[in-house]
Amino acid sequence: MTDSPAAVRGTAGRFLERFALVTLGLYHIPLFLNNYPSIGGGSGGFSPGLAVSWGHVFTLPGIWLARWMFGMTGPMTEATAGDNGDVGEEWARLILAVAIGFVVAVAWAWRDRDRPRARWTEGALRVMLRYSIALGLISYGVAKILPQQFPPLTTMNYETRVGELAPMRMLWFFMQYSRPYNFFAGLAECTAVVLLCFRRTASLGALATIVVMSNVALMNWFYDVPVKLYSTMLVASAVVLVLYDARRLLAVFIRNEAAPAASQPTLFDGRLPDAARWAIKIVLVGSVTMSSVAAFRPNVTGRDGAQSAVVGPWGVMAFAREARKGDSTAAPVWRRIIVDRGTI
Repeated sequence: MTDSPAAVRGTAGRFLERFALVTLGLYHIPLFLNNYPSIGGGSGGFSPGLAVSWGHVFTLPGIWLARWMFGMTGPMTEATAGDNGDVGEEWARLILAVAIGFVVAVAWAWRDRDRPRARWTEGALRVMLRYSIALGLISYGVAKILPQQFPPLTTMNYETRVGELAPMRMLWFFMQYSRPYNFFAGLAECTAVVLLCFRRTASLGALATIVVMSNVALMNWFYDVPVKLYSTMLVASAVVLVLYDARRLLAVFIRNEAAPAASQPTLFDGRLPDAARWAIKIVLVGSVTMSSVAAFRPNVTGRDGAQSAVVGPWGVMAFAREARKGDSTAAPVWRRIIVDRGTI
């Protein structure tokens, strides 16, 4: 019986693995409840619920570092509004996680330089990254399939001039225009979620995540969508998972060679019954899915109801305004009125 890769990995490899475990853990764990839209998290941000309160536990260090490093002043209200954005506090919190991860990894690898221990780190890192990515993608996938994140274009949208659109709004109109494309994008994210839930297909799920989320991250960066940090960190997390199988993937896809079977390290090393593992998996993934559907479905159902007969664009045939005392400016003449749901 040969040693596992974790047992024979050198000091540099153990350092990188422990650095990734601590750094990515400090990034993803504060966002755990943010995966539940029904309690204020996810892609909806429906209410300042438990998810936002949980994020506040990790906010103060980020605010302190953002003030010290970036010179930020004022109340920084966006820093306490929730997570999953590009505010200075979250960038500072990531920098803090990197610094802590580096210090801990150096000390940990140095302590184990002669006799490697803590072989559970590989299993812990893989499990944490698989489910951090999967739980983070569920609400976005469901929001696209229903659709909630990109609802159908309204009359007001069609009446807006392209030159008046900010980059993010232009991207939103693009996504809203095609319902089938929107559905396909959500289905791709949900497919990555399912693949990541199983050890045998986790590498394929990580590759799917890299493809899907790289496209999302690039759109966020180039259209100025304020979720750049989160989408980029999901790609980075998937890359770490793929690196474990990098040699095998290169052998198969580049060198056209046979590759040995991959090791399947587990976090609990057989100490947790299969039934318990399945129960945890179903509860985690199922609860986030149900939370997403519960939060998004009422909005979609209400939007699909019957519209008033006055909804739509109207041409103004005659316009008159009562003159105000002392108003010497000519009143602009209205030419069109657009009536939408709750908007004129």
